[in-house]
Amino acid sequence: MDELHAGRALPEAHRDELEARMDLLRMAVELEDACEFGDVPGRERPRRESFLAHFPELAAPLAEWNACVERVRSGPSELWTWFEQAARERGISEPPYALGALIDRLAILTAERSRNGELALAHELRVEHFRDRVGGIECVSLFMDGQNIARLPCAARDGLEPDVTASVALVQSLYDDAQATPEALEVGRARDALLDLKQPLLEELAAHASADSLAFTSRCPTCARSLEEEESKEEGREVQTPSGAPEDGAAEAQGPSAGDPVG
Repeated sequence: MDELHAGRALPEAHRDELEARMDLLRMAVELEDACEFGDVPGRERPRRESFLAHFPELAAPLAEWNACVERVRSGPSELWTWFEQAARERGISEPPYALGALIDRLAILTAERSRNGELALAHELRVEHFRDRVGGIECVSLFMDGQNIARLPCAARDGLEPDVTASVALVQSLYDDAQATPEALEVGRARDALLDLKQPLLEELAAHASADSLAFTSRCPTCARSLEEEESKEEGREVQTPSGAPEDGAAEAQGPSAGDPVG
């Protein structure tokens, strides 16, 4: 069917829409974000269908990119879940630990080291402690990178400080064990996989961004709708008769008028 409409001009509004969508996709890849088409969530995806009808070669690489973006996004949450479970197994609970803050700091630090390829390097956590009073109770507060991760209560009667060294060692062991886990390794591997896809996809998008590559195609819902509208208008013009003119054969069917000569 496309051969019948070869050379047909693409509607200007549709051309502008496709070029704008191409720019948005390139920006998404630059920012290492998912490539979306702006469709309302649901079964129908007309914008995606329209774009890929004009650029079918991009369907596979865009799907691969989006899958990899999702992989990158899920990695840190899986690492966080590992820390949560491992902390529970070690008896690290709240109180006295600020469990959410502790896991956040350990997971963020581990993810950064994974992306930088530093998991195999030993790293000692920088944990500071200060004598504190919370709600009238003497305690020792532990801080890591400026974030409070625990408040260890002192003995009620004699005010003896808790075993800070043991608490810091427990946190350090949790952190050390995480460095060799599949969850930690996956964060860096997913990031590397995304970078492997990034430049080739940008180059492929750039190659298809030329206005010369945009052509009418009946596979595109927007193009097909435009064609139907034009054909409908054309049919309307064909069946329309001039105002006041008799229909074909009407004059012949009429008898002679009063002024006509009678033979």
